[in-house]
Amino acid sequence: MQLIDKPYIYFLIPFLLTILITPVVIRLAIRFDCIDKPGKRRIHEYPTPRWGGIAFFIGILPVFLFLQIDRHIASYLMASLLLITMGGIDDLRPVGWKVKFLGIILAITIVIFGGGVVINSVGTYGSYGKIELGILSIPFTYFGIAGVTNAINLIDGLHGLAGGVSLIAFIFIGIAAYLSGNYMLAVISLAFVGAVGGFLRYNFPKARIFMGDSGSLFLGFSLAVFSVFLTQNAKFPIEPMFPVLVLLIPIFDTLRVVFVRVFSIKNPFKADKTHVHHLLVRRGVSPVSAVIFLWALSAFLGGIAILLLRRTSTSYLVATLLASLIFSFYADSLVRRRQ
Repeated sequence: MQLIDKPYIYFLIPFLLTILITPVVIRLAIRFDCIDKPGKRRIHEYPTPRWGGIAFFIGILPVFLFLQIDRHIASYLMASLLLITMGGIDDLRPVGWKVKFLGIILAITIVIFGGGVVINSVGTYGSYGKIELGILSIPFTYFGIAGVTNAINLIDGLHGLAGGVSLIAFIFIGIAAYLSGNYMLAVISLAFVGAVGGFLRYNFPKARIFMGDSGSLFLGFSLAVFSVFLTQNAKFPIEPMFPVLVLLIPIFDTLRVVFVRVFSIKNPFKADKTHVHHLLVRRGVSPVSAVIFLWALSAFLGGIAILLLRRTSTSYLVATLLASLIFSFYADSLVRRRQ
């Protein structure tokens, strides 16, 4: 690592580049009519360009020129390019959830078989010791990466929500990576903080551009893959439940919404307005306040995850279950008050 003594460079390059590129992307989106128009599920009042994900993807790329690219990173970049391309096309002309799902599966296949990115262990639990997945490793990796990718995609419903929650998650993944000695992942996470921070300059509190599926799929996929990088390397021991607690807000919200849709005999893949951020706004909370509230919760959970860093996954599991129980009661109260 050539610039580990100057970590601010990994932040500044993506931050400044994204700030410079985003206005260009806005003009391109307008020119090609890649516009998100107000509608039933839309909270924004004015037509807004998409393709913000392309801006911070370009902002991040130069950082990899300073890094030693191995097969893990190379496969990740190839898969990310696939998702950015597919998401960008979907932002312009919707391709449907089936095509997007197949694209996600193909991207996961690239990192699994091209980069060896596999979840082999789900953590250490008391007397049970370290639990290895064995033959279930690859199926579980598909499930885990696809789940987190879709979770960030689904939470992208308010100005700055998906970007801010992702930025906070990258901060805590970066901190954990640095403390464990995984400096490669630490500086890549720092680069994402810079790029997403530059994008939020145009996306919050009033959005001049949306990240679109190109951005939300890319961020969700990156967080999922980085979580595997963080927790599945014996050289840098971090418990697999660490990123679950850090990403609990989008994970919990996605699982809750899917469960409600299935229980109501509805298509779990069909979009609606039952997400927590929708319920908060319907309760009378302003969109900006709702976003800041969910940011704060994400930061709080990330802080707890750091405090538990030297503990086994049992502690993370207890914290995750307790937080999920509290969130369940809170979401239920929002639904009841709305009714």
